[in-house]
Amino acid sequence: APRSPPTALMAMSVATPTAHAAARHIPVAAARRLAASRSAAVAPLRRALLAPRSSHLIVQKPARRSNHGIVTAGWNDFTWGSGSIVTNEPAAADGGLRSIVLKVDGEMAKGYAKPGQFCQLRAADDGKPAFIAIASPPDADAGTFELLVKRSDGTAGEICDMTAGDVVQMSPPMGPGFDMDKAPADAYPNTLLFATGSGISPIRALIASGVLVGRNVTLYYGTASPTYTAFMDEFKDWEARGVRVRHVQSRVGGPPTYVQDALKEDAENIDGAETCAVLVGQKEMTTAVIEVLEGAGVAKERCIMNF
Repeated sequence: APRSPPTALMAMSVATPTAHAAARHIPVAAARRLAASRSAAVAPLRRALLAPRSSHLIVQKPARRSNHGIVTAGWNDFTWGSGSIVTNEPAAADGGLRSIVLKVDGEMAKGYAKPGQFCQLRAADDGKPAFIAIASPPDADAGTFELLVKRSDGTAGEICDMTAGDVVQMSPPMGPGFDMDKAPADAYPNTLLFATGSGISPIRALIASGVLVGRNVTLYYGTASPTYTAFMDEFKDWEARGVRVRHVQSRVGGPPTYVQDALKEDAENIDGAETCAVLVGQKEMTTAVIEVLEGAGVAKERCIMNF
């Protein structure tokens, strides 16, 4: 499967109007970081920022920063908080994907309302923030967030090296999450989930939240091989929750196979009028999957992402 970004948080297949709207309100410093980023998770914002300037695309000047950690980013005004690491364990056999549980305060926990939301994290005051989706379901009483972090250079790697008791700086939960109201279960009982690599993180939260109960759910989960598959030990639990798991492995036998290939095999059985989809992954995957879904009669507005 295509390699997912180090801190997969969302999937956006094109530089959508939403991305352009968000780009209008990003301060210069943040815009420069996004423009230089190679992460597929923020590709639409990057494309929006690099597009020719017009009256509908404006990058704001940065707001003055106070000594209290308040960051002004137009649509993301927040004060940096913190979380302390409770556990840091491998989420896959190769050890490059880490399941990290953070203890957070009550206000932080209450801010997590929908699966699909994410946080900005950094290891130090001057660290470059990493955008990381929350892998556990919303639960204000739990007082913890579980994150799936892929080891890479920079902040993600620094967080992967932390141990119990270490403190990481973090923003409140951000983004709208997965808006399943766009596809009510009574009208769209068939739900297809798509994730590759560490993009499984917010999908895991969605499954565990109970939001999908009563729906006919199939998960297409693409990874390179079992060695690089996060949460593989939870497949049986997902199946018990009514989620059919199609694990697509690109480096195991035969030519490379990806989730869009598996979907094509099933396309003739899709009832487009009663089907919705939730997608997290790189542009190539989401674009190809939506194309197949539209060909099967699934409306594009029923293809739900978390941004």
